[in-house]
Amino acid sequence: MKREQIVVLGAGIGGLLAAGAAAPYFDRVIVVEKDQLPDQPLAEPVPRKGVPQGPQVHAIIKRGENTITGIFPDFPDRMRAAGSATVIAGWNLQVHEGGGWHPRRDFGFSIFAQTRALMEQVIRGCLLDLANVTLKAGCRFTGLDLSDNGAVKAVRISGDDPGGGDIAADLVVDAMGRGSPMPKWLDDHGHGMVRRSRAGINIHYVTMLLRRPEAYRDSADAWVIRATAPAKVRGATLIPIEGGRWLLTLASRFGDLPPLDFPDCLEFARSVEGGVLYDLIKDTEVTTAPRRFMVPEALLAHFDEMDDLPAGLLPLGDVIGNFNPMLAQGMTIASLHAESLGHCLQQLGKPGGDLQSVSHDYISAAVAISETAWQAAVNADFAYPKTEGNRPPDLAEQQKFRRAVREIIETDADLHKAAIDVQQMLQPGSALARPDVLERVRELS
Repeated sequence: MKREQIVVLGAGIGGLLAAGAAAPYFDRVIVVEKDQLPDQPLAEPVPRKGVPQGPQVHAIIKRGENTITGIFPDFPDRMRAAGSATVIAGWNLQVHEGGGWHPRRDFGFSIFAQTRALMEQVIRGCLLDLANVTLKAGCRFTGLDLSDNGAVKAVRISGDDPGGGDIAADLVVDAMGRGSPMPKWLDDHGHGMVRRSRAGINIHYVTMLLRRPEAYRDSADAWVIRATAPAKVRGATLIPIEGGRWLLTLASRFGDLPPLDFPDCLEFARSVEGGVLYDLIKDTEVTTAPRRFMVPEALLAHFDEMDDLPAGLLPLGDVIGNFNPMLAQGMTIASLHAESLGHCLQQLGKPGGDLQSVSHDYISAAVAISETAWQAAVNADFAYPKTEGNRPPDLAEQQKFRRAVREIIETDADLHKAAIDVQQMLQPGSALARPDVLERVRELS
């Protein structure tokens, strides 16, 4: 049985996927976006104004790609047709970590690499092909209308769209990102403040587009250089994207700001571990000016602890958790939230299935998904003594575990494959807990 209408706030990656996952279960899906959007696909998509971190690296890891494909089956074909690059994990995607380069091994699958703007345009096209979806651009969320029993019944919006005002809703998905005004609205209207776990990661990064030099014009090689904590703070990513270009991100922490002048960026690249980045980019043509971003802290919002959260209000994506952007988790977590929403909505047609139970089940599942990612991310961030927050009691053991895995994959292709599967969220971290790894952890103690 279909419900009448769901409203999704935000037309970023998470909002688009949530709308797609919900579309089979509602007569109408309304997506509300504060930014203006192009009427037609652009030959060269540009970042939206409302996504300040939009120009940075947005490679989608394999679990995320698989989940998106479950929502929009033609997603991979559309990505290839749009010009997204494909990079073979373990082979083209070369990783420097723990003081050295991972061995190059081809494990038989590739991932997409492109600008966020291209990926967002592709997913938006998939969504708008659905007959029951309407997109209202240039409209801002201003509040909720609740029924007498405290459940969501409408969303209030304002903007240029003549169809503004109140939009009736059986469910409302908040996919407005880390800057969502919804938590403040809830607190201002007596529903309480959501508790947040915080980690002061203090990451600064600078991103720019480069024209690939002739020697790499047809290459799918990509490089990820992770700083060796705690002694080093500088890292970088260099990935191929659409249009024969590279996307370069230089990252650091704790006030060590990557420069905005390209000659100084070259000197920064010379200081990054691995010994290859400077030579790769020294003769490239810069096609966009370097842009700097900062992420002062990682956050996890515990919506599952709120006693008075309006039934039918469903937070999604960065509204629940946002992490170290260099770990490339955000879009995949949002896709898993959307997938979980679809699974919960399936219960509407079963005995006992109602919107209140959907809300409860979804929020529990979505927060659990983000908590798992949070633990993996901040445990790596806490390798730096300057990272502020509550350190996990087993942090030292986890660091030894990562070191043991890093040592053993040098000669063990099976463990290397498992490590890539974990990084790509295809397997849980427990897949690495082999007896030889645990024995090496004991030796490191």
